[in-house]
Amino acid sequence: MKQIIPLVIAAACGLSLSAQSFSDSFYDALNSDNLTQQRSILAQWSESSPDDIDLHIARFNHYINRCMSTADNPAAADALADSGLAVIDRAINLFPDRLDLRFGKIFFLGEIRQWQPFADEIITTLNRSESIGHRWQYPNFDQGGRQLIIEGVQDYLYTLYEASQAAPADGSPAAQASLTPAQTDVMPHIRRVALRAAQLFPAEPSFLSSLAYTYIAEADYPTALRHLNRAEQLAPNDPAILQQLVDIHTRMKNTKQANIYRTRLAEQTRP
Repeated sequence: MKQIIPLVIAAACGLSLSAQSFSDSFYDALNSDNLTQQRSILAQWSESSPDDIDLHIARFNHYINRCMSTADNPAAADALADSGLAVIDRAINLFPDRLDLRFGKIFFLGEIRQWQPFADEIITTLNRSESIGHRWQYPNFDQGGRQLIIEGVQDYLYTLYEASQAAPADGSPAAQASLTPAQTDVMPHIRRVALRAAQLFPAEPSFLSSLAYTYIAEADYPTALRHLNRAEQLAPNDPAILQQLVDIHTRMKNTKQANIYRTRLAEQTRP
């Protein structure tokens, strides 16, 4: 999934009064980590074209780049993150159907591991997508808005999944049988994002698979299996779903069913 709001864009152009040259010059200064020049360009750009969407994007990049480079000073990093989020929120209010702005905000929230706002923003974006019939504006990208939002949410669910994979504090059976601290923190957000996405895109099996993952983690195997059976109906040859079905039937001690799915999985993954 292509991230639209980049942290760094290579550019080589002198400063002029055109918005395009402001953009080129700003990213040149960003790439060279010239903070003084960045501030100067943003001030001139704001005076020349205060409503330019690219100005808002540049300001956002200015703050998040500084935030990510100030990780050793949490108070300063938090203040810069707040400033960047305020900038992107204003841009979203001005241009509510620009999906790149929303994806940029979600991406940054993931980078700073703010999982509740991360999930909140995904759900807000899904709600907006439903209200506009998935007719998003997304510069320089040919895919339709529906596919863009599906792929974006799939990526963000994977980000949450990775965040949930911290190892248990110890290797004891009790620790392995319970949720890790990371899972306790992140799992509710995976579930509510996957649930909203599955409601909006009921024919997309990956969201049902993500829902099942949250129930498997809680050892609620009947509920997990219900979601996986629906996912299998939609994508009967998907290796990831077949693997989940092997795992869950193994956990439920349904040896015959586990072997059936194991055979089907081997057929799908055979070279």
